[in-house]
Amino acid sequence: MEIIVSIDLSDDDDIDPDVATSLLEPVAAVLQGTSAEGRRALVDLLIECAEEETVPERRMTVLDLPGALGLI
Repeated sequence: MEIIVSIDLSDDDDIDPDVATSLLEPVAAVLQGTSAEGRRALVDLLIECAEEETVPERRMTVLDLPGALGLI
């Protein structure tokens, strides 16, 4: 989650958007291939992590991850 959030929140000057996409697409593909139970467990874990996040921007990014990664 940390690396995905860091990539997502990076500026275009820090990491090229095409490179960011090429890094994140395989992750999303693997996660989408897990069982429904596994995806639900991951979504629950991401929600727990978001609740513990103290930086509002990071919290919102974590909450957006399940949809962005195609888990829900």
